[in-house]
Amino acid sequence: MINLRSYFIITYGCTFNQGDSLKIEKIFEDYGIKKKKLISADIVVINTCAVKLSTESKILYYISNLVQKFPSKYYIITGCLPQIDKKIFNKIESMISKKGFILNIQDIPNLLNILFKNETFNQKLPDYKEKSIIIPHINRKSPISIIQISEGCNNNCSYCCTTNARGKLHSFDSKLIIRQFEILISKGIKEFHITSQDLGNYDFEGKKLHHLLKEISNLDGNLHFRLGMINPDYLKKFYSEFQEIFNDKRFYRFLHIPIQSGSNKILKKMKRHYIIEDVETIFLKLKKFDELFGIGTDVIIGFPSESDDDYALTEKFIKKWKPNILNISKFTVRPNTEAKKYKQLNSQIIKERSKKLSIIFSDYSDNFNKQWEGWEGMVFYNEFRENAQFSYMGRNLYYIPVLNKNAVVGQNKNTKITGYLNHSLIGL
Repeated sequence: MINLRSYFIITYGCTFNQGDSLKIEKIFEDYGIKKKKLISADIVVINTCAVKLSTESKILYYISNLVQKFPSKYYIITGCLPQIDKKIFNKIESMISKKGFILNIQDIPNLLNILFKNETFNQKLPDYKEKSIIIPHINRKSPISIIQISEGCNNNCSYCCTTNARGKLHSFDSKLIIRQFEILISKGIKEFHITSQDLGNYDFEGKKLHHLLKEISNLDGNLHFRLGMINPDYLKKFYSEFQEIFNDKRFYRFLHIPIQSGSNKILKKMKRHYIIEDVETIFLKLKKFDELFGIGTDVIIGFPSESDDDYALTEKFIKKWKPNILNISKFTVRPNTEAKKYKQLNSQIIKERSKKLSIIFSDYSDNFNKQWEGWEGMVFYNEFRENAQFSYMGRNLYYIPVLNKNAVVGQNKNTKITGYLNHSLIGL
């Protein structure tokens, strides 16, 4: 039997990936394997992301460096990156050699059983075959956990390689989802980040996202729910049913709705299932429901054939709606995507447009923060930051970060905003 008693894990990418890592940590916990710092760990787990070329390069460099520095450790590579392209898979496989494994989460227990040669454990281990059964690891220092409601995607965006890694949509059984909430609530978790590749895709035996959220709202307790990314096509179809959930103020009044472009020509080429006028209608309805409703969005700058006029439409949209959060991605080609076949724009043009939009966002963000000075209301403090100027960070109803010198993690506190620091408000 190989003596493996500790692990280290590093996670790249989205909230869903972070949720995967919490489930990986729970598997190791069940096997009695302790989490340690990198230098002391027997096993190194690298949970990868594949959305951007820059992230891919960073991960491959990290793996290569790590294996050279610590050749005696065992390596588990998981996540999207190895799955999007056979060449990348082979490259990673050659890096990690004989002491490394490229695995999905559900395969990790099989590996551990082989490495431990079916050693008898102190407790009966769960069945890990169904991912939605795995309860996320609980961080005793944090009141936050992540709930995955589905995996994969039925969209076919021309630039996206995630479907190659995650596959087609698999919505998890709503009963298992609610059971995860109940278990985590019983363990003291108070804030939940509800995630998938696209929440709006959820469809379990005809049960849509708004049906599931209604069941979640029936859970008792002083809880907080943060909804992950929702594409506009779902909101276009089911806005009225969906909006009702925000009458329950335990749901943060904030949504991440990626527009990707302000140009209908580009949206069509991206194979997005909406036009920009649909998005404007959704944003308008949210602001009519609550003028402070928080909105975050993503845009891809420099998609193939994006003209000056196309970019100008994106810029016009951002200036008009001023989203709280703006994720700007410079277009890069991803393996096995339709957009890889398109004629690419000059990288300098992409860089200039991205820089210009970043400045626009920075300028209006300052004014946005100033508008909150004097606001007073409840803030849920969910993080302690050691050695920081403001030790506590929380979120108000609109998911805006609030810093405070005096608070209690896991509790609400009536807070008055006195200023701001970078993208966070300062409260008393």
